[in-house]
This record gives sequence, C-alpha cells and structure tokens, in this order.
Amino acid sequence: MGITQLIDPFYQSLDLRALKNRPVIGQFCWIAAPHVEKTPRIMEVERADPTELFATKFKIRNMTDQDFRKKGKLPIWSLTLRETEELLIRKAKKRLAITVATGNTIFDDIKENVAGREHLQEENILVLPLYGVESAGHEGGFPPIIAARIKALMYRQFFHCPFQSPVYDAVVRLDRIQPVIPHYPGWKPEGIALSQEALGVLMAMLREYFGAPQDEEMKALREIVQDALPEDAKIPQK
Repeated sequence: MGITQLIDPFYQSLDLRALKNRPVIGQFCWIAAPHVEKTPRIMEVERADPTELFATKFKIRNMTDQDFRKKGKLPIWSLTLRETEELLIRKAKKRLAITVATGNTIFDDIKENVAGREHLQEENILVLPLYGVESAGHEGGFPPIIAARIKALMYRQFFHCPFQSPVYDAVVRLDRIQPVIPHYPGWKPEGIALSQEALGVLMAMLREYFGAPQDEEMKALREIVQDALPEDAKIPQK
C-alpha cells in the first residue's frame, strides 16, 4: 500500500479559461528542466577579429576557479555579458512539474526606485519537476524497489504521482526545485492539479525538507503506508 491508494481522488481538474492561465499551487505545467552537473560547463565565446561584433569562435569547457572574474574581453553583440558573467551551457529536458509557490510581492509603490532592475521583482513561480518510473519504454527511471519505498514515504526528497493523463507514472523531486517565469516560452500550464489531500502531503514533505519538524499527521500516515510495504522492499534491519 502507498499514499496513492490512500488518497482518492489524487488529482482535480482545473478550468484554464477561468484561471486566465494564472498559475495556482498544485497545478501541473510543462517546463524546461536543466540537468544538474557536478561541474558546470562554460561556453567560452570570442570574436575572431576585434572589429567583428559577433561571436565567431567558441569552445565548451569545465568551469574553473578562474571564471567569473574580470577578463577585459571585448563585448559580443546580443550576449550582453558583463565582465564578471559567464555563459553556462546545460542539458535540459521538457518535463512535467508541480507548482508549489506563486504570488511574489510586486513593489508597485516604488517602481521608480527599481527602474531598470526588473530582476528585483520577478513574477516567478517555484516548481518541482517529475521524473519517470522504470518501465519497458523507460529503462532509466526509478526501479521498482525504490518506487515502492517512495510510495511509502520513505525518502524525504521524493513524492510519487500515479498515472492519469497527462501525468505519467512518476516521482516528484523536491531536491530539484527551480524558479520559472510563467507566460513565456518554457512554461505551459495543464488543466490538472493535485487534490487538496495529495497537495497537503506534498507541502508537508516540502516543509520537512526545508527543516520543519515532522507533524503528527505525517508521522501517522508514514506508519500506515510503511507497515504495508512489501517485504522485499523493506530496508533490512542490521
């Protein structure tokens, strides 16, 4: 038994027209999820000739301690890199994600004070990306024994989502939380969200992940689902 058997319904439908595409907490959306690398890679670009404004040469290399320092390089048209900025290159994949934070404070009363510094008040959202469970068509996903433990809430950074189109059988990764700016390419909302009960469990896990103590309801829920865990999925006692 796992939380997907205890919580019914697990999802709820959303009316995107009524929402006017406004993101809401618990809603699924498609995002560009970057691959996390141990060593970031940098694309080093330069002009072939000092009189040429565009980048005509480049190389991809690992980041070093010498990066993000002033180098006195000539600026390149359209990149707008500042002296202490670098161009990171990362793999990314289109993934479903769950929205867990919306509604940043916008300083309407002091617009003049932040003029030209739009990055200080982004209307972004925070999302948790989904990663597939192992199947015949997806051998690189979470293996069955790990998926069974995730359903039993044994891992603090993983939360299971059962299949219901467009949601695939997947694991939500709390350790891959990322900001996304909605209403731009790279964000596409879906008319489906977690039910209030399922969202309550996910948000309780998120609070724990950021250091809050486990509450009594989550403790009781974990005891129920872990008692029903198949023997071959239980962690051997030392």
